[in-house]
Amino acid sequence: MEIRRSTKNISYGDGLRNAGIVLCLLAGACILGFAVISAGATSTTQTFAIGGIFIALLAGAIAFILEIPMIGLVRYAFIGSFFFKGDLNLFKINEVEDPSGLNISLTLVMGVILFVYELNNGKSRERVFPPVFKFFAAALFVCAAASVLTNGATMLGGFSLFSFVSTLFLAYVTALHFSRRDRLIQLVIGIAAGLVFTGLVSASQYFADFPTNLANLGTGTEDELLGTQSQLLSRVPAFMRTPTEMAWVVSSLTPLILAPLLCRVREITPTQKILLAVGVIAGTVAAILSLARGSWIGLVIGIVLLVAFGWYKLAASERKSYFISVFFGLCLTAVLLVPFATRIYDRLTEDDQGSALIRVPLMETALRMIDDNPLAGVGMNGYRTNMTRYDETGMFVSQVFPNPVHNIFAHITAEIGVPGGIFFCLLILYAIYECFKVMGSNDRLLAALALGLGICLIVFVISGTKEPGSLGSVRPPIRTCFLLIGTILGLGLVHRRTLSNG
Repeated sequence: MEIRRSTKNISYGDGLRNAGIVLCLLAGACILGFAVISAGATSTTQTFAIGGIFIALLAGAIAFILEIPMIGLVRYAFIGSFFFKGDLNLFKINEVEDPSGLNISLTLVMGVILFVYELNNGKSRERVFPPVFKFFAAALFVCAAASVLTNGATMLGGFSLFSFVSTLFLAYVTALHFSRRDRLIQLVIGIAAGLVFTGLVSASQYFADFPTNLANLGTGTEDELLGTQSQLLSRVPAFMRTPTEMAWVVSSLTPLILAPLLCRVREITPTQKILLAVGVIAGTVAAILSLARGSWIGLVIGIVLLVAFGWYKLAASERKSYFISVFFGLCLTAVLLVPFATRIYDRLTEDDQGSALIRVPLMETALRMIDDNPLAGVGMNGYRTNMTRYDETGMFVSQVFPNPVHNIFAHITAEIGVPGGIFFCLLILYAIYECFKVMGSNDRLLAALALGLGICLIVFVISGTKEPGSLGSVRPPIRTCFLLIGTILGLGLVHRRTLSNG
């Protein structure tokens, strides 16, 4: 009894000590916050840079004092960074192009830390990129580099090429670091938490008009919001710059966290399942409030595919109650979405201010660019610069709506040429093929994640047929695409280890 009582007292004392430390650190953070605002009052960029340094130091101090493994914080910071704009553009040229400078993002910094950690963990090295994927990625890089060089190397082209290389690097880091069962689960949980965060921010922006005017964190500049009719139609971007990009990302990630629920993966704890379910609902709410109809279509198709393939992967004894569970889940989701029913109906029936029709002249201009520059394109990040030269539309669309073609495949092909567009498509198709290989596994976790990831890419492609996307972009959708591809390759590593171990 004495031993138990003393142990209890020690635990209670440790809890008080840790709570006191956290409170002191929070108080210190408030003091530092005032200091940061004062120190960077003359420059917004300087304010955020100094603030980021202090946050990193504070997080490190908390982890050290509470004996929390730092790599765990870095891992979740890496996942969370995909849900807001946490970057700096050094040597910035203008406010229009993307990227407009040498982009250093929180995602890239966390990726470098994870890469260094993996290099020094003492484990045996494995081939991360399969030979076929490595060939497609290398060919895509050659096409991108050739487009920059043959069209007169510019600073913008060089910045875009650096951005593309860093995106490939992030895919490699994702495959390398998350090629373990427990980390794959952590990745899914982290994405679910990110979707919950995005859903809450979207609802807050819609109902309370907060937070807004934080362009440095991703709520979008005034020009970006006007360009997507956000103020006119009450569309919200969360922290992903524009409503359409936010919808593109959340609709492409939602199938990944829904798949383990539908496939009834036993390694997911009840608490984690609740978080996944809430993440699905929050992601759906965010997609709805974006009013992006293309992403709505992609999300609906993705859920239908998940339900169909999820039933196929279950045992006979589990199939009896499967559709009942799915039916009640859909009913619950529908009830929770009732407050947004009016917005859904209005968006499907009201005038879209020419948003759909204007895509036709945009595509005509892109096809002329491709026809005149079939091999090397007009150069990565060179679409805006060249589109007026190829605009022969009656309405002169490049002046009425000065944006790239709203089709990621046409956009990439116009910038880096037909071979580059083909290799980008092959890269996605190969990733989907890898998913289908793992879907045949008897391991319920691996099969569910493979199913979810494959459908994630399908939803990404559906949304991409109506949205722009340069290969050198630093915007959320392209990074999300390569996050999915890297996760698929990491899943493939786990699957191959499982097969080799019997």
